[in-house]
Amino acid sequence: MKLTTRTRNDFITGIAIILPITITVMVLDLILKGLNRTLLEPIVQGVAPFIKGPYVTILAKVIILLVIILAVTLIGSAARVLFLRRLFSFWERILLKVPMVNKIYKGTKQMSRAFLGEGKSMFKRVALIEYPRKGIYSIAFVTADGKKELVDKAGRDLVSLFLPTTPNPTSGIYITVPREDIKYLDMTIEDGFKLIISGGAV
Repeated sequence: MKLTTRTRNDFITGIAIILPITITVMVLDLILKGLNRTLLEPIVQGVAPFIKGPYVTILAKVIILLVIILAVTLIGSAARVLFLRRLFSFWERILLKVPMVNKIYKGTKQMSRAFLGEGKSMFKRVALIEYPRKGIYSIAFVTADGKKELVDKAGRDLVSLFLPTTPNPTSGIYITVPREDIKYLDMTIEDGFKLIISGGAV
């Protein structure tokens, strides 16, 4: 009885292993035959004027193989993009549930939409300036070179800056600062906003 049960289980296990492989091979065989019928003849006719002899069919099959590889790669790329989008949405939902982190994340995202937009950012670089007095430094964002009239009146090379407030960087002030008084930072615009929104915690 035990032997019969074991034999039956082994048989079922063998079927479970072999059946998916067999079906996969059959499906691939049907696809290849279909591609051969659909593509082989047109490709052979296309390359025949340039290549003579038995190599025409071989080259045609190589081209079909490359087409298959390209198609599979494109499908994989599309699936990967969809997977990454779902993964990003998953992590975004987690971040929005974490106290403090959710405020920083939402604030940064809002800033990105408000100031960075879908295209080119209105901010050029992140800068460090001495403000509101000497010895105290503030983060500002470079918007443009100083307007010609301001530069002419001041007699110095000026830079236009936006100086945001914490924790709501949508409000702030516009200032012009002499170029030599600006220290440029290597951080991205987004990282600069994160630092301001978090009050230096991130």
